[in-house]
Amino acid sequence: MQRRDFVTSVLVGGLVTPVMGDGHAAANDQGDQGEHNHGGKRDERSTNYTVSFGHWNPTPTTAPTQTVSPMDRFAPADPNNRFLNGHSILPNDFRIRVGDSVTFAISGFHLLLIYRRTKPEDIDRTDLLLSPPMTFPPLLNDPKNRLYRGLDPRAIPTNQDRVEVVGFNTKGRYLVACGVLPHFFDAVTQEFVMVGYIDVRD
Repeated sequence: MQRRDFVTSVLVGGLVTPVMGDGHAAANDQGDQGEHNHGGKRDERSTNYTVSFGHWNPTPTTAPTQTVSPMDRFAPADPNNRFLNGHSILPNDFRIRVGDSVTFAISGFHLLLIYRRTKPEDIDRTDLLLSPPMTFPPLLNDPKNRLYRGLDPRAIPTNQDRVEVVGFNTKGRYLVACGVLPHFFDAVTQEFVMVGYIDVRD
């Protein structure tokens, strides 16, 4: 079976939302064919999509001789083991329609940022929020063309997993990125890592 045929699922709020491997997120099946209420008025076009924003990796790729400790987030010692967190947005490039919304299923220490008319290289990586005494990595703080900035992960000391639902009511191409600097840009490889795009069309 080819990769594009695989279907992965994200469990959010008791609903399993398929995410198709062809670059399009699949709509939640809520028995309503994508119809939702907006302020008491039904919008038959609007659909909600689910995107995983980071993910937990209980079976990381390791050398055969390396011992991997079991991942136990129930234990209070380290519910957010950064070494077992995948820094990716899945899917990372897909299309939706005006009026649709996206549920970002956030796993771990991440900051959701959404920009319009912006490429990753346009973001000022020197405009940062620092956390004395530097116990947390710096966060991107560039407001230019920024449409949405999510919850501050520094304010969630234990389990940072959460969902944030964002509506897209204007067509265009939107940059989605993690605002944690080392997740956004890898200084070693000089590559942008946790970035993606959403195309909003009529």
